[in-house]
Amino acid sequence: MTTAMHELIAEASASFLSTLPSPMAIVGVLSAVLAAALLRGFTGFGFALAAVPLMGMFMPPAKAVPVAVLLQLLGGLNDLRRNHRDAHWASLRWLIVGAVIGSPIGALALSVAPAPVARIVIATITAAAVVVLGRGFAIEKIPSRPVTTAVGMLCGLFNGLAAMPSPPAIVYYMSGPFRAVAVRASLLVFFLATSIAGFTSIALVGLATVNVLWLAAMALPVMMLGTWIGEQGFRRGTERLHRRVSIASLGGVALLSAAKGLSELM
Repeated sequence: MTTAMHELIAEASASFLSTLPSPMAIVGVLSAVLAAALLRGFTGFGFALAAVPLMGMFMPPAKAVPVAVLLQLLGGLNDLRRNHRDAHWASLRWLIVGAVIGSPIGALALSVAPAPVARIVIATITAAAVVVLGRGFAIEKIPSRPVTTAVGMLCGLFNGLAAMPSPPAIVYYMSGPFRAVAVRASLLVFFLATSIAGFTSIALVGLATVNVLWLAAMALPVMMLGTWIGEQGFRRGTERLHRRVSIASLGGVALLSAAKGLSELM
């Protein structure tokens, strides 16, 4: 190998290493992933919503978001076989259809409504849903296909507006006559579908860099460990505990969205 080639490799390696977070920042990122994975393992949702602001304390959002989305995608693929067995596919498939339809509409609406305003509106709707669910609102029968598709479209709208597809899906399953195991599995599969779409968009705009892939690969075992621990807590818990934690987590989603929207406006 020529001297010029050695110098080129050394220069490329130095450039790559210089863009990585510091060792302390990497520890912080892994701690953030672990905390978010515990929530994901127990409730079936909330990973990206918790991981992005926590990781954002140690890296720019342009890295935190792709890493979180990629981890959610990889984690979803890893858990798919188990979740496929427990998920409520009669509703899930129509939610996904609706989300595919609604996402472009949300993206179009975003071109008119500023993202911070969209986040605040979504946070307000989510907070209202938390209040309703907290008071015991429940649906005795599984909603029809048109209603389920409409909820999926709302998920897509929220996703296109503010990359937040979760609130309508969570309310749908939390208020319906579904067992906690079906709620958790269905949400995990649903968010796998949305993360595939999300990471495809991230890759197309050039944010899926080598550093993002490297950080995701490093954090994946931590995510899997946290998810496993959270799942053990879920298996040992009760339906009532799962509902309470899920409603509280949904409230946290509303607060984080509102805070992010207000900070962006200011």
